[in-house]
Amino acid sequence: MPRISLAAAAAAAAVVGSASAFPTWLSARDGYNGTTNSSTISDYTQLPPSPDLSWTPCFERFQCANLEVPLDYEEDVGTTNVAFIKLSGGDGEGQDILFNPGGPGASGVTTLLTGLGDDILKNFGGNYNLISFDPRGVNNSGPYPFSCFPTREARDQYALSSTPPSASLQVQYATAKALGEYCTETNRDKNVKYGGTLAVVQDMMHFHKLSTTLKGGDGDTEPIWYYGTSYGTVIGQTLAAAYPDRIGRVIVDGNVYGKQYYEGYITNDVDDSDQTFAFFFQYCFEAGPARCRFAGNSSSAHAIELRYLSLIQKLEDEPLIVTDTGLPQIITRYAFQNWAFNEMYQPMTGFPKVAYVAADLEQGNATSYLRATTKQTKSEESVATQPKFDEGASQEALGLITCVDANTRYPFSNFTAYEAAYKRTSRESLYAGDILGRGNLVMCAGFGVVPPASQLFTWPEQVITTAAPVLFIGNTGDPITPVSSALRMSPYFAGSAVLTQDSPGHCSLTSKSACTTGYIQNYLATGALPEPGTICEIDVKPFQDQPAARRH
Repeated sequence: MPRISLAAAAAAAAVVGSASAFPTWLSARDGYNGTTNSSTISDYTQLPPSPDLSWTPCFERFQCANLEVPLDYEEDVGTTNVAFIKLSGGDGEGQDILFNPGGPGASGVTTLLTGLGDDILKNFGGNYNLISFDPRGVNNSGPYPFSCFPTREARDQYALSSTPPSASLQVQYATAKALGEYCTETNRDKNVKYGGTLAVVQDMMHFHKLSTTLKGGDGDTEPIWYYGTSYGTVIGQTLAAAYPDRIGRVIVDGNVYGKQYYEGYITNDVDDSDQTFAFFFQYCFEAGPARCRFAGNSSSAHAIELRYLSLIQKLEDEPLIVTDTGLPQIITRYAFQNWAFNEMYQPMTGFPKVAYVAADLEQGNATSYLRATTKQTKSEESVATQPKFDEGASQEALGLITCVDANTRYPFSNFTAYEAAYKRTSRESLYAGDILGRGNLVMCAGFGVVPPASQLFTWPEQVITTAAPVLFIGNTGDPITPVSSALRMSPYFAGSAVLTQDSPGHCSLTSKSACTTGYIQNYLATGALPEPGTICEIDVKPFQDQPAARRH
């Protein structure tokens, strides 16, 4: 998911329903009153936190644990809880692999319940169990509250008066800085400072020790196995850097440039964003109008791109007015581009949606756009998500975790420095530069919450030798985590390798590739890595390998 500013995170609450908001932190002093009478629980409120690891059947075919952990593993400052979920594969007795889907702010619990865990285990082959979790401050895990605001109502009220993304850069920066300073003050004596990535890695190692001991192994020496995507690659990179002698297997897929992440400014986020759209235009042209409606009678992929650029310019010059849906509203260039950019993450489903919506907007018809942008809560998500953890809370967690990790290293102390970085990002990507420049770059302005010394992570300059080599994976057309990040991070880990998948989308799982799957399975089974420069093609393409175009 793209990172956004704390101001934008607060504003997210204004455009979503009342699905959910803050994570729940369950402990004795919070007055836990759940029950565990049922043989299969369906909510973490039914599972009181415990310092002892114990698995309970949950959500029909999973196992859950609500582990009580120290806020700080070196100082006695209290405890919080971390929600774990396990999907057993094979006979259930195989190797455990910890998994984080990204964010920051994404729920590993919800991710497994929505089916991605089955896809991952199928890709892995062999006899493995997938264990995911809600990191600190996310969904079912504490500490609570993990917010800039004293209440959800205060956050929602702020959102109603938030600065629109079309405001000048000066206003954007000032708004972000004001909220960052406010957020720092409101969290000065709170637990947000214990929510950084190194703390999450320490929780994983603590869990791994308990889990290994529970199965009769040596919790102090047994290697840990991990798979992370998107921001989950920062967790994996940090795990391998902080505990190099404990690594069994680590796969990091869709990599963030981890070293720069901890410095508060990632310079290469948009390296492949325009290539993602180049895939979109090319695949649309190859499929033709029967399968890609936006193809029309265009004579080339370039001609399709020119029409797309014309649509964007038209929305910039004259936003589309919609009056037949109740209250009047407008569709702006920024709103459409932001939506389309996010759809690029999942090309098999997103490319057809963007094509259909763009074709309608080109004709002045907003129906399919409004349908596509209307949020719908899946039943699995409502089961797995705490009632107060809505989109606004998830985006706040994203910003807070990112900025705790960057702490005082955020480099843009004034508007001039930010403006220079914004101009650079905008020049480097036609389709994502403005969006990410107004979001990611300004995220931590004014923010000054610092983690405790035991959880303060600075990327080491020296090459790290891990007990087993790390496998990096990157797509050539990833809109937010370019393959250049994998290529830049791999040299920090002796013996590691980068596997490149020639495809659009965010992380390799968004496209089917027997080639990629084969290398992953071989690495898990033997520890062997692909040869340097290995590139895998995909087996299925958007548009061409899908039914004819239809409304979404």
